[in-house]
Amino acid sequence: MHFQDELTIDMTHFSGEGWGIAEEEIDACKERIREAALSVERLRKSGKGPDGSLVLFPHLPYLLEEEILISKEERERLLALSKLAKGQDIVVSIGIGGSYLGNQVLFDLFCGQYWNLMTKEERHGYPQLYFAGQNLDPVSLLSLVERIRRSSQTAWWKHKVLLVVNSKSGTTLEPVMAERALREMLGKFCDVSVIAVTDKEKGALRPLAEKNGWPCFTVPDGIGGRFSIFSQVGLVFAMLSGIDIRDFLAGARMTEEACRSLSLSENPALQLAVRKYLARENHGVDAEIIMPYGDSLRSLGWWYAQLLGESLGKALTVSGEEIHYGRIPVAAVGTTDMHSLTQEHQEGKRNKLVQFITVRESREDAAILCDEGEERGPVPLSYMMRAAQRSDEEALAHDGRMSCDLIMRRCTPFHVGALMYFLFLTIAYEGALAGVNAYDQPGVESYKKILHADLKEYIVKHKK
Repeated sequence: MHFQDELTIDMTHFSGEGWGIAEEEIDACKERIREAALSVERLRKSGKGPDGSLVLFPHLPYLLEEEILISKEERERLLALSKLAKGQDIVVSIGIGGSYLGNQVLFDLFCGQYWNLMTKEERHGYPQLYFAGQNLDPVSLLSLVERIRRSSQTAWWKHKVLLVVNSKSGTTLEPVMAERALREMLGKFCDVSVIAVTDKEKGALRPLAEKNGWPCFTVPDGIGGRFSIFSQVGLVFAMLSGIDIRDFLAGARMTEEACRSLSLSENPALQLAVRKYLARENHGVDAEIIMPYGDSLRSLGWWYAQLLGESLGKALTVSGEEIHYGRIPVAAVGTTDMHSLTQEHQEGKRNKLVQFITVRESREDAAILCDEGEERGPVPLSYMMRAAQRSDEEALAHDGRMSCDLIMRRCTPFHVGALMYFLFLTIAYEGALAGVNAYDQPGVESYKKILHADLKEYIVKHKK
């Protein structure tokens, strides 16, 4: 398969006549570009990030072939999960951040919003799927418990519920609280079992799992949460929901192998990273809109917002220079937000670029009678959506506003894997261009310290 046939990267509208990124700007930073390409290549070979810590995401596309990120025994258990899934009535995926967002993308794209309304036969034997632990909101959690309780009351058998707890540390508040609450509450009227996806040795969840006899899968060392969709975090969920993980990883592998070149002209991930870097440095672009076209792609924007924000939003360079790099990530969806956010994109401050994501060949379609002035005739909805996206893109370009379009040929596990991994690489290259560590996240520790101190004070104050 040719990369550009399956995933087309259209960067045409990063510039136009008299505006945008000029070739001279790219030529002026050739040495920086080459050093960034070499930096990512060194990372591939050494498995070490800018600070010397393990960074192994380039091995993810080969997870089923190598034993770097998964043991042979664990791989066999992973590939056998579909049989376990078909013996369950309900699976609840528990996690937050990268342990939630990637799995939500897979669910939205390949299961769909009406999955839980289907019969088990229509789901090909796979269970109903729910998410928890992505928010401390009690209303959401208790509503899920009530939904499962009502469902179980209408059946003559005791429902089997599998909780899949994703937490590397085992101490993150949201998934820990969700796991404790659901295991206790659902256990009153369901047959509840647990799978833990966690650190191999460190953290609080592995000892708890071993004590209770829960099956465990490993969050590999060197794989941060926002890069974890191709690891056991995403693959366990995919197997439990009937998604082809071999195709998913094959798409990532295609992208990895198409974007290794040190030459800018031969590396589309490096090309896009360079333009985004220059947009930020030379043109005041400090916000990025991720705007996939299609309802099922909505959560892809949320997933990418975390990837962008946590990876590039850094106060210091690797050498310790104060920089405050990054762009504000904003998730939108077309065509919905053409009727809400496009006004600001089109006429607001010139500080943003729009990254469109589209699908060339729709999985399903319908031609609907359309009236345009004196003309009337059937138009496929897929054509209308693509035409709407093109009109949005052209209107922005007409006013000198930057955008790009990442076009999947079809929406399959292969193509989605190719796209998500491509976004990993653009982040890796841009981090190297900016001189920041794209693989740590020191900024999230500040609020955690304050939060845990507050909770400790509450417990002490209310102890009997």
